[in-house]
Amino acid sequence: MSIRQRILLILILLTLPLLLPADTIPADRALDFQVAALVNGRGFNLALWEVSALAGKLRDLVADPAGHLDDAAARQLVLDYVATARRIGELEEAITRARGNPQQPLADGAIAAWQAELEALRGRQAQRRDVVEAILERQVTSVLAEEGLTTLGLVWPPLKFHFSEPPLYLIVSPRQVIALRKGVHLRAGLTISEREEIEAAVDSALPAYVSLVEDIGGFGAYPTMVIDNASLSWILDTIAHEWTHNVLAFRPLGWHYFDSNDTVTLNETVASIVGEEIGARLLERYYPQEVPSLRPPISERRPLNIPELVPPRFDFNGEMRHTRLRVDELLAAGRVAEAEAFMEAQRQRFVAEGYALRKLNQAYFAFHGSYATAPSAVDPIGPKMTRLREASSSLRAFLETVSRFTRVEDLDHALEGTVGW
Repeated sequence: MSIRQRILLILILLTLPLLLPADTIPADRALDFQVAALVNGRGFNLALWEVSALAGKLRDLVADPAGHLDDAAARQLVLDYVATARRIGELEEAITRARGNPQQPLADGAIAAWQAELEALRGRQAQRRDVVEAILERQVTSVLAEEGLTTLGLVWPPLKFHFSEPPLYLIVSPRQVIALRKGVHLRAGLTISEREEIEAAVDSALPAYVSLVEDIGGFGAYPTMVIDNASLSWILDTIAHEWTHNVLAFRPLGWHYFDSNDTVTLNETVASIVGEEIGARLLERYYPQEVPSLRPPISERRPLNIPELVPPRFDFNGEMRHTRLRVDELLAAGRVAEAEAFMEAQRQRFVAEGYALRKLNQAYFAFHGSYATAPSAVDPIGPKMTRLREASSSLRAFLETVSRFTRVEDLDHALEGTVGW
């Protein structure tokens, strides 16, 4: 389809709802049609991905690519893989910065050397990706079984994941209030300029809304998607997090995922709690050297009367929470323009402190706030869910309780019997 034909199609789809009788398109679906038209041709094709990923997992069931490795060799291969993935990320960032900074040009030979190393490392990762996935699937399954997260004695659904770049996510929020009104998964690999083009189109066509195209670290398909350019701790958390979504898909909580912003937050918070707990168990069991070091005992800490010579570290979590609370106050007072100006000023401050936030708007908070344990979240669901986990006899008991929830009031009812509530 030519560019002219695409533009014509988009214009037709945008104006069609206006030409139809008012009762032809339900009011709650009009936004769906408008956003779908604006992202035409850039959506993520889940069906095609599933065919390829499932075929690979079926091959692994037959071949068992990690079956020849003992535990020590398997653990070392995982550590090497993660280290290589980190190096790939460093090289990609270095090449992008070098090509995009004309003020400090590098010799073509330096960039070519980076590119050659990058291609060699990518080839190496491709050769052992299936093996590393099989190792981690086996390890995570073992810990899940030990925690009693089984059905009829089996981990169900079987834990299967694939190191893959997940789709991007387009979030659309009203300007007057922070809320996820529409989310669309887009194909991976869109450039920054392409993302900004989509955001500009949505913001222009729908002036009552703001948008953001954001990266995600995992995707709850089956097998689930997980990125590998991250710390081992984060990878393990995310594998367990996404598996929890697979479990909830068979339970009432998962069935009601899209009912409201609250049910989205319930689902994501449960998955975060389970993921973090299982991830910590995995590190302790298989990769103790990767467990974050504990704070020194009080007797070894700096006395309070000795002045700090180094400025205090920037508190990203605290500043992000303060930003969210202030934005909520301004929006509640109807001061939308002031809230948006404040968010942009804060974004620039974060960038100056080394946190590369491309955009900070209502859509950003609508997305990141759905994870009630995140620093940008102010929803009481997070603390309540954490308290329920602390009051539960086990992770299994916690998951069995919350998986029956269908609305946020169920969380309050579950807490009514806990001590001190």
